[in-house]
Amino acid sequence: MFEVRNLLTVSEAIARSARHRTESRGAHSRIDYPDTNDTKWGHVNSVVAKGKNGRMTVRNSPLAAIPDDLRGLLGGAH
Repeated sequence: MFEVRNLLTVSEAIARSARHRTESRGAHSRIDYPDTNDTKWGHVNSVVAKGKNGRMTVRNSPLAAIPDDLRGLLGGAH
């Protein structure tokens, strides 16, 4: 039962994050927003947190810059 509870918690967090982002990116695909939106979402992560009251909240957090040595390995990705 413990595993099922954890799976449901993770599933809710994924669904809330996907609903929060008004775009399709990576594994998150939305029929109502089929394209990526780099202007709004290309430089942020959606972070889901569960509070002591059990409620989940979603907020945006800026992406950290990719260090130059890793950028070279990724072929100049931003």
